Amino acid sequence: MNPALLGICLAVLMAGCAGTPPPPPSVDPETPVARDADQTTANPLAIYDPLEPFNQRVYRFNALADRYVLLPALDVYRTVAPPPARQGISNFFDNIGEIVTFANTLLQGKGHDAAVTVGRFLVNSTLGVAGLMDPATDLGLARRDEDFGQTLGAWGMGPGPYLVLPLLGPSTLRDTGGLAADFGIEFAIDPLLLSGNPARRVAYWTAYALDTRERQDFRYYQTGSPFEYTLVRLIYVNFRALQIER
Repeated sequence: MNPALLGICLAVLMAGCAGTPPPPPSVDPETPVARDADQTTANPLAIYDPLEPFNQRVYRFNALADRYVLLPALDVYRTVAPPPARQGISNFFDNIGEIVTFANTLLQGKGHDAAVTVGRFLVNSTLGVAGLMDPATDLGLARRDEDFGQTLGAWGMGPGPYLVLPLLGPSTLRDTGGLAADFGIEFAIDPLLLSGNPARRVAYWTAYALDTRERQDFRYYQTGSPFEYTLVRLIYVNFRALQIER
């Protein structure tokens, strides 16, 4: 999931969370029953989270790691890299991500989206100077965002239990498997020849982590909600459902 979109959704939905109705009498929150996006939005307690004690601990760990590692590193990153440079880095990673999007649009049978994604990659890799610029968008080739978790959802697989991954944040069993598959695609293709070059690999993933964190304004425990864990869980699950339905 795009973290920037999660932050936007969080800001939009925060005010309405306090008025969310409790589960109807016929619903047992402990029972893993498949529910559509509308039902989940109306009933956050219906989200299947059997590992909640573990997830809560991981959430607190992520909050500490964010506060004491990622955010200080982000401050340094923003100091040494001016906005145009940071935008170029974001464009670069978006361009690399077109490889995963292309694979998943094909797997979902979205031929038009696959063609657009190939066009974006070719234009931005050449005219865009290895993806540092995004002329493809100016040419009307809007960016798609598809991952294997969405592909599995499009094939009919349910999200499964909610999970909070160390450092990576909210997920589900389905999306965790999808994330592993997407990383496998990038590893197999290896467009930047990172395999066998530890220094380049460390530099790449460090820049990727900083860029990912730089794109969002979300801060742990600053949402104003005493039920932040439940709120983030609600937003993530419903946003992923909307991505799959589109």
